[in-house]
Amino acid sequence: MSVNLLKTLQRGLGDSLIKNASSFLNESEETAGKAVKGTYSVLLASVIDKGSTEKGAASILKVLKKGGHNVPAEEEVGKIFSRSPQTINGLVNIGNRDLPTFFGNKQREATNIVAQESGAKKASSSLLMKLSSPFLMNLLGKQVADNGLDAKGLMNFLQGQKSHITNSLPAEAIDKLELTSFGWTKKEPVVSEKKKIKKKPVVKKEKVVNSEKVKTATVAPVKKAVATQDTGGGIGSLLRWLIPLLLIGVLAFFGLRQCNPAAKTAAVVTDTTKAVTESTGNIVKGAGDMAKGAVDKVADAFGTVNQAALDALNGIKFTAGSAGSQMLAFIKGGGKGEGKFRFNNLNFASGSATIAGESGAEVDNLAAILKAYSDLKVSIQGYTDSKGNADSNLTLSKQRADAVQQRLIAAGIAANRITTQGFGAANPVADNETAEGRAQNRRIEVVLVK
Repeated sequence: MSVNLLKTLQRGLGDSLIKNASSFLNESEETAGKAVKGTYSVLLASVIDKGSTEKGAASILKVLKKGGHNVPAEEEVGKIFSRSPQTINGLVNIGNRDLPTFFGNKQREATNIVAQESGAKKASSSLLMKLSSPFLMNLLGKQVADNGLDAKGLMNFLQGQKSHITNSLPAEAIDKLELTSFGWTKKEPVVSEKKKIKKKPVVKKEKVVNSEKVKTATVAPVKKAVATQDTGGGIGSLLRWLIPLLLIGVLAFFGLRQCNPAAKTAAVVTDTTKAVTESTGNIVKGAGDMAKGAVDKVADAFGTVNQAALDALNGIKFTAGSAGSQMLAFIKGGGKGEGKFRFNNLNFASGSATIAGESGAEVDNLAAILKAYSDLKVSIQGYTDSKGNADSNLTLSKQRADAVQQRLIAAGIAANRITTQGFGAANPVADNETAEGRAQNRRIEVVLVK
């Protein structure tokens, strides 16, 4: 078994795949060539790493038993791009099903590595990775069948392939994909201990005020104040800190006046009342200015803010982890992140696009946000698991996205603010081999469009 999988793949697919992929992906032939070669190196390295144990090799055999890896003969490869879209979609769906077994949660890293090394677009790299997987598994399946390999035999065979691909792997692949069988080891974080320095209490000496001795108390060092954002108390929180300081000043003032017999208590009270009134007025005015500034900042980042709708929005209690709570956190955080939010509590009747029962409240809460921020637009994107017919899954995913759109429109959101897309089983976020993973892959995502 001296076959070289990488060379066989590159020779078998050769110029035909590169030329057709170049046209299909709108990439130069040079870029497409680098992307194809990089894709097979990264993909094969991950399969070898997965199969470096008997348990991992057994999981690869399990993928092979699912089938679906019948690919065109070498001379027919170019025709997959000229046939109906279902031909490519079929290969992509098989790739979507298999790749999580090889990459785990590193699939996006893998496609990014190939894109960076080849200069191809990330979308091109992602599609090539999915298209390439069935070709590799087809070739690997023949080796298993022709040589009667069990898990241990497959493990040994894959380990024999390491020397063929080590030099062709992109520089960052081993570390970023954590390929242990290629020498990657987990690096322990370096923790530096800082010596804790205890400050001694500061004791003030006695002072003489108007011939009377006043002994001051021991005062502990005051920590430097750090300004933080008021997340709960608003004006009340500000007053809680400042009013005690004002009262301390008043008491000190009163003590000094007591030492002067000519001063009258009424004057102290009058001065105190005036000082507190003026200071409180300034605090309230300053807090109002801060609140107005915060609203203006949100308006600058996310467009027009409808104050009445915002007031109504503030009265809604969002479920933790819901799409609405994710979007609000994104908005309040200044728009840091992808701007993509997944419905976690939205359900549909099995095999249909009918929103199930009270789960539609998640969509209604999304509508409340869109009413408050009336310039925002969203793309509703539907996904399914990999079970069943690929074309039917694609249709169902679009219908479910459309159902969310219709509910938003019914809630008063303009239709031109909402687009929909259906992706079927593409871009899984979990393993389709488990019921829990399939449940996560059947999802609706909201992408914010400015």
